[in-house]
Amino acid sequence: MGGTVAGNNNNNNNNNNNVESSSLPSTHIFQPLALETLGPINTTGITFFSELGRRLTDVSRDPRETTYLFQRVSLAVQRYNSVAFRDTFSVPTELD
Repeated sequence: MGGTVAGNNNNNNNNNNNVESSSLPSTHIFQPLALETLGPINTTGITFFSELGRRLTDVSRDPRETTYLFQRVSLAVQRYNSVAFRDTFSVPTELD
C-alpha cells in the first residue's frame, strides 16, 4: 500500500512541475517521472513510456519495443540504487 500512496503523491506534484516547465521551447517536452525500485511508476510516466514505446515500435517494427523500454528503465533504476547503496559504506583511509 505504501508504494501506491507514493505513486499518488507523485502525481499531485507533477501538476506543479508542469507550471515550472512552461518556459521551455515548444520543441522540448518536460516529463517529470517518479520511479520506485519495487513500486509503481506515476501515471504520467506510464503514459509517457507507453507513447515512447509505441513510437519506437513504429520506427523499428518490433512490437516488443515498449517492453524493452520498461526493462531498460527498470534496470537503470536498480543499477543506480546499487551504486547509491554501495557508496553508503565508509572505507578507512589509514590503518592505525
